Amino acid sequence: MNNFLLAILTFTISLPLTHASSDAVSLSATTKIVGGELTTEGDWPWMSALVYTYAETTTSLVVDDTTYDSNYFSYSPTGQASAAMVDCGIGDSQCLAASNKICLIRRGEIDFSVKANNCQASGGLGVIIYNNITGDIQGTLGVNFSGNIPVIAVSQSDGVILLNNLNSIATINISIQDPSAQGLVCGASFIGEKWLLTAAHCVEDISTDLFKVNIGEYNLADGANKTKTISRIYIHPEYNEGADFNNDIAILELTETIENAAVTLIDFADSKTLAQENSTATVLGWGNIIAYGSNEESPDSSLQDTLQQVELSLLSNDECQEKLAQVDNIDITDSMICAAFDGGGKGSCQGDSGGPLLVNTNLGWQQIGIVSYGIGCAQAEFPDVYSRVGNFTDWITSITQGVAIESNYDFVITGQYITQTTYLTVNNNSDLSANLTFTLQDDATSDSNFSLNSDSCTSLAAKQSCQLQVNFDASTIGQHNTQVIIASNEVSISTSIANISAQAIAQNSAIKAQLSSGSTELHWYSGGDQNWQLDPSDAAIISGDITGNQESSVMLTFTGAGSLSFDWAVSCETDIEAIDNPDDALYVIVDGKRYDFIYGEVAYNNITITDFPEGYHQVTWLYKQSALVSESEGRGYLKNVVFTPAMDSSVNTLVNTSVDSSTDDATATTTEQISSGGSVYSLLGLLALLNLLPRRLKQVV
Repeated sequence: MNNFLLAILTFTISLPLTHASSDAVSLSATTKIVGGELTTEGDWPWMSALVYTYAETTTSLVVDDTTYDSNYFSYSPTGQASAAMVDCGIGDSQCLAASNKICLIRRGEIDFSVKANNCQASGGLGVIIYNNITGDIQGTLGVNFSGNIPVIAVSQSDGVILLNNLNSIATINISIQDPSAQGLVCGASFIGEKWLLTAAHCVEDISTDLFKVNIGEYNLADGANKTKTISRIYIHPEYNEGADFNNDIAILELTETIENAAVTLIDFADSKTLAQENSTATVLGWGNIIAYGSNEESPDSSLQDTLQQVELSLLSNDECQEKLAQVDNIDITDSMICAAFDGGGKGSCQGDSGGPLLVNTNLGWQQIGIVSYGIGCAQAEFPDVYSRVGNFTDWITSITQGVAIESNYDFVITGQYITQTTYLTVNNNSDLSANLTFTLQDDATSDSNFSLNSDSCTSLAAKQSCQLQVNFDASTIGQHNTQVIIASNEVSISTSIANISAQAIAQNSAIKAQLSSGSTELHWYSGGDQNWQLDPSDAAIISGDITGNQESSVMLTFTGAGSLSFDWAVSCETDIEAIDNPDDALYVIVDGKRYDFIYGEVAYNNITITDFPEGYHQVTWLYKQSALVSESEGRGYLKNVVFTPAMDSSVNTLVNTSVDSSTDDATATTTEQISSGGSVYSLLGLLALLNLLPRRLKQVV
């Protein structure tokens, strides 16, 4: 069975993948070509794909000449093992009968890596872990796994069959196939030199090292060796301002200049004229090809390897707004343009997000839009909505030919009276040298908690960059926002702005007393929309009473090397359409990077974060609720937090109360169980990018 070993398994992005299940018409994100046709290779040389690359890993399991489906655990050693099977229970201790055997182990309670290490320590040659609930397992042994025997997973039903065939010879094989393959994230368009356009919702909150771009792509099945790396992502600074998916545009900068045909962009006036005339437009993409209604479950993935196209008719904004009037909270702004097929059955859909909408003018093919969102897919009553590129001419110029700065920066949650510093890269992409000045423009509701040091950026030569220091002084609790405004002495050089945000939360002595056993070395903070509270029935804390689109955070700070363990649980709404990035979830963020999360109905289970280096550390537990939730419907839970110093056990030690390990990870379905009670990490939700729906909350295509 083929599986995917992603190049990156420590993953810090937050892609929008929600699905509204109410009777009202809902918004959601992702796009595809429905009712279209295969393009001709070479017709669209600037059509590009935003992709992630991975090595394809093959697993196999044969027992007594019968082949069973099997899955791969990330970080499992490759190789082959063949021996008789022996039952090793849940693998919570060494298996005395495992010497020179294959260990058959049930999922539950114990981390996969521990199960595998116990088998190897007993002399086992390989491990088969079978599920304890219906369905397959997708999991990880962890980046620090030190074992060297192959480990595979099988379903619960196959596990039962294998238990009835103990002592039979099982042959396990794990191999990585080269070269790397690629999976679609979104579409994009090449606009020249080292620049591409895509939708902002495709790239918000992601790191440039997670994805690549394939320019002039046609067949995704054979293009992984042609991908280009991304150096910077510029999201429009007013993305989502004023309306959902307003200003849904982003610019990708490659690490190198590319000699390739580029698409030209049509201006605002011409785009308005063409829309008034209901001109024909063509949209391209590799997205799904199955239509569905606004209140229907999205069907199984039908993403295409080869590029598809479909012809639609443009609509004026007034026509579009009238058609979408039946949908609550839809506002068609000047930054949007709509297109539809009369009678429905054709349009863009999941997977097409970020791709171009094109018109054929007397100047040839020009880009008029970027796939943004829709209501369902290819529905007659709901036009597709695109970002109108002609509305962003000045902003695109300020980035690609002016002085560019990262559009948005969000400091990690900060404890009160702690100062944070970051450095934003300023690039002079013009052909002229410039003398620059930088000022801060605070939000009307914010105090001046920010400051700048621009000494290294006052003079910037053409095609050069500098580092702008931005400081946040968390002296006042709450949310803080400011803008960095850049001015140039050379009026012909356009400049961009950066939005900066930060949140300061207050120290919490009650939580410190509840969880730290009087330690003076460990500091607790809580905040967000509501503080975490003490659990009156347990030595634990509970997230605050929040509602839709709110969050409740608790943070631990400490200094020193060592490991941190804790028990956590959650009870909240479950959205199986969004297993890699649920809106309702309890997250743990370690030193500013998302480490893991759980959601659904998950009982207390233990997780250990190892190898904290020397220095200052922040660990934040963040419980979030979906914007679709109208009242408090969930809680996060935390207890038994224990920091173990690497060298001196007398310092920084939290009380180590007993861990409740009586619960089994069968309390949630396989897709929901994202806790370490079996290490089914949501980071492996990267696999779900194969079904990425960037067309949502409305439905992002």
